[in-house]
Order: sequence, then C-alpha cells, then structure tokens
Amino acid sequence: MTANPSAADKAPAIPESAQAGLVTVVVFLAYLGQMLLNPIIAPLSREMGLEEWHIGATISLAAILVTVFSAYWGRTSQRLGVKRVLVTGMALATTALATFGIIANLGMTGALAGVGLVLGVMLTRGVLYGSGISAVAPTAQAHLVTHTASETGRVKALGMIGAAQGMASIIGGIVGGVLAAVGGLLMPLVVMPIVMLVSIVVLVVKFRPQAGTQLIEKPKRISFTDPRILPWLVGGLLMFVVFSSLATIFGFTIQDRFGLDGEATAGVSAIYLTVMGVTMIVGQAVVAPKTGWSAARLFRVGMLLLLVSIGFLWPSSSHVLFAIGCVLLGLGMGLAIPGYNTGPTLRMAEDEQGSVAGVINANNGLAYAVAPVLSTLLYGWNPVVPFVVSATVVALICAYTFVHPTLRG
Repeated sequence: MTANPSAADKAPAIPESAQAGLVTVVVFLAYLGQMLLNPIIAPLSREMGLEEWHIGATISLAAILVTVFSAYWGRTSQRLGVKRVLVTGMALATTALATFGIIANLGMTGALAGVGLVLGVMLTRGVLYGSGISAVAPTAQAHLVTHTASETGRVKALGMIGAAQGMASIIGGIVGGVLAAVGGLLMPLVVMPIVMLVSIVVLVVKFRPQAGTQLIEKPKRISFTDPRILPWLVGGLLMFVVFSSLATIFGFTIQDRFGLDGEATAGVSAIYLTVMGVTMIVGQAVVAPKTGWSAARLFRVGMLLLLVSIGFLWPSSSHVLFAIGCVLLGLGMGLAIPGYNTGPTLRMAEDEQGSVAGVINANNGLAYAVAPVLSTLLYGWNPVVPFVVSATVVALICAYTFVHPTLRG
C-alpha cells in the first residue's frame, strides 16, 4: 500500500534506488528495436510476396501474446527480480527479430514462399516477439511503482515510461526510413536485433539488481474483474481501442480527405503523426507531472481533450484544423495514459503490483489486437463511421469518469 502522506511528501518523488533513468533508457532501446520496422513494413511485405492481411494478422498475434503473457511477466519480476526477467524477455525479442530478418531475406530472394513464409513470419514476429516484448513494460512499471510511494511520484515515473515508448516510436520511424533509403529494406532488419542487444548490454552492465530480501516468493494474482481496478481497465481499454482505431485509419483519412497520392500521403502523415507523438511525449513526461493532479483527474481531463480532438479531426478538410486535432489528441492521451497507468496501483499492496502492471499491459494488448481490424472494416464501409463510433465511445468514457466513484477521485 502507499506510504502515509507525510512520509511520501518528504521523500523524493522518484527515489534514486528506483534507477528510473536507466529503466527508461532500457525501455526506449527495447521498443526502438521494434519501431525501426514500422516505416518499411508495407513495402517489405510486398517484396516478400505477402498479402496485407498476413502482416495485419502477425501484428494482432503479437498483441494477443502481449495480452496472454503480461501478467505472468509482471508477477515473475517480483519473484525472480527485475533484471533477470528483463534480460530473458529482451533476449527472446532479440532472437525473434534476428530470425524474422533471416526469414524476410529468404522471402525477398524467393528461397522461402507460400505457407512456410507466412508461418515463419507469424511465429517469429508474432508469437516469439510478442512473448518476449511483453516482459518489458509490466516489469518496468512494477519496479518503478514499488519504489515510488506517492501518487505524484508514480505519475511522473510511469509518464517517463510512456514517453520513452512514444519517443521510440517517433525516432524509430525516422531512423528506419533513413536506413531503408540508404541501405535498402534489409538494413533496418539488421539493425533491429543489434539495438535490442545494446539494450540488454546496458541492462546487464548498469542495472543494480534487487537484494534477495526485496523479492516476493509468491506475488498475488489479480483478476481483470477485481473491483479495485475494473473501472480503470474498462476506461483504459476503450481509450486504447479508440486511439488504436484512429491511428490505423489515419493514413487513409489523410489521403481521402485531402486528395493526395501515395507518396504525398506518406509525407503528410509523417508530419501529423510526429506532431501528435511529440505532443503526447510532452504531455506524459512534462505536463502531467507538473500539474500535480490526481490520477483520476488526469484521466478525466485527458478524455475530454480526446473528445474535442475528434471533433477537429472528423469533418475537417483544413490542414490547420487537422493539425489542431492532432495536438489535442496527443495532449489528451499524454495526460490520460499516466493517469490510467497510475490509478490502479494506488489501492494495491506491494505484492500485487507485478500482477497489476501485467493486467494493465494485457488490457492494452487486447485493445491493439481488435481495434485495427474493426476500424478498417468500418472505414471501408463508410469513412465517417469510425469517427462517429470513436466520438460516441469517448463521450461515454467521459460520462463514466464523472459518475463512477473510483474515477471521480
């Protein structure tokens, strides 16, 4: 449980023993290895002779594995130690990316094709990678939460983790595109496992493992339906379903809304996504901690901003209004995510924090497993429908945050 207010106030927001800066760097490098693939995934899949749905299914499969294994890794990190679990998970992810690179090369040269190629991609980039990378976020979150007593300290610490993931997404997209332009589509595939290896080396050399007395022999299991966290999970799941849906149809919306060709769409989308990503990073790492707001208030205000942002994105054929929508969306998510990540931890005992961190990340994985498929189906039916559905869902979340005692704070 959290410490008494007077003790928490006197302690630093994030104590040095948390090694928060180092953990943030490790998370950044771990996710950077993945994000290098994003800008080349479409042309790479076509060069390999895959259908679009093969890649979509692979990404959804990885998200499902994140959902399945996150709670396990979170609990295991409290039993075996943060360092061992992170090294194990990232070693699995590194192996997955390296093997995926080999399979991609075989596919591009025609040495592997058909069912064998599809299964190879799904097993490496889907099953093995999802199983490994699912250790990173819940382990990092559980570690920081158990070292941070105050609510404001947890908002700051978990905001740093979220910002690291966001920064990895932006920098990975840029660097991956540059590597592909300079060295071809295989170059990012070579660099991905190397970046992951660097993160493992940094962790092994720099991270101070917990003393045996800090480990918990039998961390408690937490159910998704635990009434202490269920309101947060419902709100967070719907939030990420909406965010993932909007992100999935983002490029289609820009191309259709502004009448752009494929090349122009890629450039304009990159600009808008960068604006959104930077705003989200600033929201998580700077604005949320500076406000001093409770987790519930951060989540509530973030959802209101998200609702307003959809109003700018939905009907707009103006680049200015669309840009404002991207800024508001990024800021809204930047406030809501630290609130959502922090809220469920506040009523839990120390031996429950690993399980809570895992359940939160499993919840997020579930959203990313279902939202891309649903949003593209709705967009294909009618481009307006995903925005109507998203606005309706966010409006319901906003109402929920005002009426539910837990989310009212």
